[in-house]
Amino acid sequence: MPFRMTRVHHAFVLGLLLLAALALQGCLAMVWLGAVGVDMSRTSEIEFQPFENTWVVEPQERQQLGVVKSIAVMPFVGDPAMAERWTVVLREMTDLRIVSPAEAAQVDCVLNGNVAGQEPTKTFVGMKESSSRRLYLHLATGSGTLIWKTELPYTIEQGAKNLDEEAVTKALLTHVRAHAEAIGFAELGMGRQRLASRSPA
Repeated sequence: MPFRMTRVHHAFVLGLLLLAALALQGCLAMVWLGAVGVDMSRTSEIEFQPFENTWVVEPQERQQLGVVKSIAVMPFVGDPAMAERWTVVLREMTDLRIVSPAEAAQVDCVLNGNVAGQEPTKTFVGMKESSSRRLYLHLATGSGTLIWKTELPYTIEQGAKNLDEEAVTKALLTHVRAHAEAIGFAELGMGRQRLASRSPA
């Protein structure tokens, strides 16, 4: 009888230990999910949509305007950081000489940008803000003749952490490469060989 009671006691203890282990595992899972949720609520993200309303000057007119070898990226109205990102895109995807806005009078063309957006709305149980924005890009010769324009819609999810600028620039570069044909980037005569030799990251 004592032996049987000991076996029952051991089984009871093992059962309790098993239940405790399962409960602990469930608690750890809940803690992990909570940590992931908190991190997601803090992280800021950007998502680029396809380009829209692209226009490129006709090839015959383009030839009359001459070869584009240099460009000045002017400060973008509404989002100065976006101008820096496009400077990197142009350096990576073209053979153009990029100059500062102060030297705009000495270049072949000028890139201007303007960002417009809606009022941010609360997301992620009110812990983040989402705003839809649109970047208007205009490329013109030094004399002011428009040679290319396009629009880039994008959405920003703003959390407690600021956007990772390096990650955003890489995402923009990948996005432009993937849409280079659709937005007429190759037709601009800006480093065609380089555009053709580089595949999307």
